[in-house]
Amino acid sequence: MLRFDILESRGARVAAFTERGDGDCASRMANDANGGRIRAARACGIAPERVVYAGQVHGNRVGRATTADVGGAAFPATDALTTDCAGVPLGILVADCTPVYLLDPERPAIGLAHAGREGTRADIAGETVRAMAAAYGCDPGRMVALIGPSAGPDRYEVSEEMAAAWVAEGLPARRRLLDLWEANACLLEAAGLRRKRIHIAGLCTISDGRFHSHRRDADGGRNLALLML
Repeated sequence: MLRFDILESRGARVAAFTERGDGDCASRMANDANGGRIRAARACGIAPERVVYAGQVHGNRVGRATTADVGGAAFPATDALTTDCAGVPLGILVADCTPVYLLDPERPAIGLAHAGREGTRADIAGETVRAMAAAYGCDPGRMVALIGPSAGPDRYEVSEEMAAAWVAEGLPARRRLLDLWEANACLLEAAGLRRKRIHIAGLCTISDGRFHSHRRDADGGRNLALLML
């Protein structure tokens, strides 16, 4: 499991991303024989049933999690979650889509977004920043962001039509290769983050066999991103 010191050293208790060796995190059932989510949460010192999950529909709706949401159903029709409550772990599942981790170390408050191709086009990263500012009074200028492992700019190839639509919206691509990392970095910057506070993990889930990848394997396997104050 990866732990991101760039966030944990600034106040996040947990900022993590699972690897294949941690198991398949697609299922959250307590009796799942694979138990990827359960093992991953416990490895981070989190009770698995406490993780609050986004519903994930490739949109740009942001949910606000509190202690009352711990142990409940996933937030319906959301692709990002925020909280300012200590001990409320946020979780999203990815297998080539981009996890975007956000932290305001001074407020403090956190956000975790699921930014695939459609979510990036809908600016889920920017919407999460704006939701944190509105809900908690966060200042984007002091926020820290991490763009986690996902499909890399040398491997994420789409149709000519999709690439053209992406470029038409001002998002970066090289011929038919979309750049999710730089696109989300630019959207975060447009939302008020300082570029020097936006960090890109630079790990491609397609080419790096440590991670589950829908493009490479199409086996339903998922990686889990976790963030907690």
